[in-house]
Amino acid sequence: MISKEIKYDELYKAIKIALVEDKNIVELYDPNIKIENANDVVDDIYRKIFEIKEHCICKGVFEKEKLIGYYVYTDLLLLSFSISSQYRTRGFLRDFFSLIRRDLGKKFMCRLWSKNIRAIKWLLKNNFEIVENKNEITELVYLKK
Repeated sequence: MISKEIKYDELYKAIKIALVEDKNIVELYDPNIKIENANDVVDDIYRKIFEIKEHCICKGVFEKEKLIGYYVYTDLLLLSFSISSQYRTRGFLRDFFSLIRRDLGKKFMCRLWSKNIRAIKWLLKNNFEIVENKNEITELVYLKK
């Protein structure tokens, strides 16, 4: 598994690949946005990232040259991430986090909707700690010595 920087048109494709078949993504997503299906989630994530694109680095995640997901970050903040549901197995998820950590380093944060229990649990498994939980947002920090 590798990651490489992608352009914004490729980012849309990566988000779609990662989320369109995710049966639970609608119930885990931003409670303030009216969405009906996974495609609405894809469109909204892309819209939100596009609004702040000048501050972001977008990486596509590839397995044997096949695009399987993405992550987006700034200096110290992991903004958005996902891989295709068929690759959400222990080994692939471990490799996925290694790619993220390689780019973000030993100290970074992530803010997620508190209802996104699945992503929060995954970050906790990867040694994040919850530092704050208010206004429906959970803030986590990764501090590796």
